[in-house]
Amino acid sequence: MERASGPVLRDVTVFALPSDDLSSARIVARATLDTTEPCRGEFRINVRETGQSATSGVDHAEGGHRVEATLTMDRPALWWPIGHGEQPLYHVEAAFLWGGTEQHVTRRTGVRRVTMDQSPHPESGRHCILTVNNRPIFCKGGNWVPADLLYSEVGPERTRELIRIAEHANFNMLRVWGGGHFVDDVFLATCDERGILVWHDFLFACAKYPGDVPEFAAEVRREITHAVRERAHHPSLAVWCGNNEIEWGDWEWGYDTHYKTHPHYAIFHHDIPKIVREEAPATLHWLSSPWSPDFLPPNDPTVGDQHPWDVSIMQPGGADFWHYRTCVDRFPNEGGVLGASSAATLRQFLPPGEHYVGSPSWHHHDNPLAFLSGEPGAPGRAYQTITLWLDRDPFAMDMEDYAFTSAVLQAEGLTEYIRNYRRRMFSSASAIFWMYNDSWPATHGWTIVDYYLRRKLCYHPVRRAFAPITVVVARDEDRVRAFGVNDTREPLTAALRFGVFRLDGACRLEEMGSVTLAPNSATVLAECAFERLAAAGGPTEAGFGATLHRQEHLLAQDRLLL
Repeated sequence: MERASGPVLRDVTVFALPSDDLSSARIVARATLDTTEPCRGEFRINVRETGQSATSGVDHAEGGHRVEATLTMDRPALWWPIGHGEQPLYHVEAAFLWGGTEQHVTRRTGVRRVTMDQSPHPESGRHCILTVNNRPIFCKGGNWVPADLLYSEVGPERTRELIRIAEHANFNMLRVWGGGHFVDDVFLATCDERGILVWHDFLFACAKYPGDVPEFAAEVRREITHAVRERAHHPSLAVWCGNNEIEWGDWEWGYDTHYKTHPHYAIFHHDIPKIVREEAPATLHWLSSPWSPDFLPPNDPTVGDQHPWDVSIMQPGGADFWHYRTCVDRFPNEGGVLGASSAATLRQFLPPGEHYVGSPSWHHHDNPLAFLSGEPGAPGRAYQTITLWLDRDPFAMDMEDYAFTSAVLQAEGLTEYIRNYRRRMFSSASAIFWMYNDSWPATHGWTIVDYYLRRKLCYHPVRRAFAPITVVVARDEDRVRAFGVNDTREPLTAALRFGVFRLDGACRLEEMGSVTLAPNSATVLAECAFERLAAAGGPTEAGFGATLHRQEHLLAQDRLLL
């Protein structure tokens, strides 16, 4: 309940619309004026850092009215994702002056231009490259889920710390999954400051929604409008996505075979795109995730974005994460590998007497996909992964041994995912995995940071795989290549060592001399014949490797086992 006399300023929205060549930007402020009587006044916009201001007259009858003021800023300081530039922010004040009184709200915003390059791909389909300020950005990161099952327990410091840990892991994007809740201003303001891009699903996931019920559809439109207006000023918020996996479900999960066919179609194909276009024109809208243009099935690897779940979920027998090596997805933003929490975390939430694999509390805290299997009576997928790679009985292992072994395999799987897509830069334009953080203490999880904010074992290999400068060794039929990946804006020269190595040390990498890594791209640095592996003893005794050095300092290293 709120009591007010005279007009009330509500729903203040601020955003910046840069010109295509980035030489200028329109700064727009909008607000709703609620009044119980006719009113005349002025709606004013002011930018603190430049001293610019603009005013528009207001003359409205009683009721609710949207008002707007706009000014043009020449040569604005551009906001960039981390690693590509600075993150300047402008304080924009929106004020309503009426009858000698003033109401004002200040928003902090940034100037950046976000687009999705979907130009034809030279092999098949289309590119799917997020561009910021006309520069292609390879997006690196993970999926964000609520940081606690009790949402009110998540305070500002926990949010900031999780984002700081993500930044340290060399993330430049967090995808907010549609099965959670809207992130708050602390989350987005921190991402604004740190240069972390945000892909935010609207809160619809993996289900049919009764969009054919007028009252429900109207409530959705009100919620979406409010959410978009409240967050439009954040430059880190690059993408609003209609939902998680509902378009995929409409095409392939039988959503059109029961109840009603696509009752939510109008919400996702008409209402949400229109609201985002009108209320936050500086933010990119994406229909669903995954989604494919050109009327192709969602999750087509050659167009749009992808959830590459053939590994870990769709294939039987556990996670053969070497399958990632052949994935050509254009914008993968949800795929991952399960791994156990650390022994320290397991001891923290498992009660005394239950510190063993398969105890009642162990199963109570387990991920459903860890113990579920596609075959009746078979162990779950996380346990099958142990059997697949090590041929061991997971239930015969002690807890510490199991936790370490499972974590190592998760680290191997996630780095395979990341390395594969990074070496394909920009044929593939992201490596965003499921998932970054946990909502509760879990026996197994997809995450690299657990509920207690402990970095899991896989955190450190993921951080190295996401480093701005790295090297990736990959096989392409009868050739093995070393790729130099450089996210920075400058070329880099380094010394390369590459070739076959033996596990017993009898054969070492060869000095290849100086190489140059082109800026913001992946470069083939060297290659050799795959048949050299057999001459060194075969895959059980040898592998391929590469290192990058600069003045004897190790910049990056990678190895390929087969």
